[in-house]
Amino acid sequence: RTVLNADARHGPVRVMADAHKALGNEAFKAQKFEEAIEHFTNAINADPQGHVLYSNRSAAYASLDRFDEALGDAEKCIGLNATWGKGYSRKGAALEGLGRFEDAIAAYEQGLSHEPDNAALKQGLAGAKDRLDIGPAGAGQIGNMFADPALFGKIAGNPQTAAFLNQPDFVQKLQELQRNPSAIDRHLQDPRIMQVLGMLMGINVQTGGAGDFMGGEAEARAPPPPKEPEPEPEPMEEDLTEEEKAAREKKREADAEKEKGNAAYKAKKFDEAIEHYTKASEMMPDEMTYMTNLAAVYFEKGEYQLSVDTCKKAIEVGRAHRADYKNVAKAYARMGNAYVKLGDLETAVKAYEDSQLENRTEDVYKRLKAAQKALKERQDREYISEELCLKERERGNELFKAGKFPEAIEAYTEAMRRNPADHVPYSNRAACYQKLMEWSLALKDCEKCIEMQPTFVKAWNRKGGLHFHLKEYHKALDAYQAALKLDENSAEAKDGVERTIVAINMGSSNEEDQQARAQRAMADPEIQAILQDGTMRNVLSEMQSDPKSANKFMSDPSIKKNIEKLIAAGVLAIK
Repeated sequence: RTVLNADARHGPVRVMADAHKALGNEAFKAQKFEEAIEHFTNAINADPQGHVLYSNRSAAYASLDRFDEALGDAEKCIGLNATWGKGYSRKGAALEGLGRFEDAIAAYEQGLSHEPDNAALKQGLAGAKDRLDIGPAGAGQIGNMFADPALFGKIAGNPQTAAFLNQPDFVQKLQELQRNPSAIDRHLQDPRIMQVLGMLMGINVQTGGAGDFMGGEAEARAPPPPKEPEPEPEPMEEDLTEEEKAAREKKREADAEKEKGNAAYKAKKFDEAIEHYTKASEMMPDEMTYMTNLAAVYFEKGEYQLSVDTCKKAIEVGRAHRADYKNVAKAYARMGNAYVKLGDLETAVKAYEDSQLENRTEDVYKRLKAAQKALKERQDREYISEELCLKERERGNELFKAGKFPEAIEAYTEAMRRNPADHVPYSNRAACYQKLMEWSLALKDCEKCIEMQPTFVKAWNRKGGLHFHLKEYHKALDAYQAALKLDENSAEAKDGVERTIVAINMGSSNEEDQQARAQRAMADPEIQAILQDGTMRNVLSEMQSDPKSANKFMSDPSIKKNIEKLIAAGVLAIK
């Protein structure tokens, strides 16, 4: 008979398959599932015996609710590697999507018979059993709980669920459930959804049975009688070739060296640990685990680049010999740790992301978020430069003088990025917006400038000019008077006060203009507060019935100030 040597597929064909797989993984991570399917299909065409490729494409199909195709790929995956737990996990998820919960339970149980400690299979089994107990009607009622408008607030307020809101795929599922509560049936296999559901119901649905899930009391069950100890099976004779026996013995010797290395590592005898792990790796060069252990020792010794190089070699070996995805994920995570120590945060983030793509764990997820945060903070710090800020301000000034206001806005905005603590670019950008008649944007920049530097007279005068143009004379007076308090000799502020008073007096004789100003002023919270004040309501009522009483009230400074503001706003006219 002819037997295909596994190494025959590790040449150009395998390289091509791995390249398509990597593209598919990136597309899947970006939630571009159709694109991911295309890449995984190309990878399968290059390497039809790659069971991991069918698993990945099954996940992409399931993400698009194409569960029949997802099931087909899961079964192909199992057919190629019947002892790999993730294949059964994919099959169970596809069957759940098709509503075949009993078949899903059987798939998860079959997977657990090969990998009894597989957490994903255990969670999938528990979810499938819960969904089978609930039934379609119950699921529909439960789905309505996700239509609560305060759902996101409740999740954020619970320490056990708040972190889920940082995960885009989880938020996407919540949004889908809010739009269509009946879609709950497709998401109950997600342990995060189950945990949120338990939080909303005030119970722990992950550990409860069917009675707990529906809020009822589960019937008490008598503990099963202890099983009779089964007789140990007689050892079976193995028909091994001499070559296979030699390979098995070599594996035992390598594992023995690994155990010695583990003991030395725990005792912090790192050089001794390196010696044992190196021997194990030399005995079994196709086994990546010994290499990842070696990388961990280099990390502890502070030899971070050597740790990175060893992880890369381990991943290369693991890929070539179809290592367990968890071992590949561990190598990527250790590589990310080393890159963090080397200060290469960008590459560390990529390594952590690759680790999560292989096998998602909470610890690596936290490390990924910490690295992303540190990278963002460092990039922000590195971007700040007072010198470059000044250059951008000067460039903006030249563009402003040339009448190129949009280009000047870009220059002033870049100056803000270069030095977020500098208030001047905000005032300058406000002048550009003013030239472009973008009044609200100009006011916003003036107010930001004043918030950053309350003593900057130019910003107060610019603010006054903007309010004057908008015929908000009461606000214009406030701004100009604030400028005069800071600089009593400010010619621009003095002129602004005079122009505003003249405009107020002229507006009083123009009833149409005054009504328009009054209408705008009524939307001003400050004017609303004056009109709603009990004392001012009495004053205005008396002035309306007896106009001469205005002189009496004007002797009170606070009342006088409010009356003048109402007159300036066009709300009050004294004739």
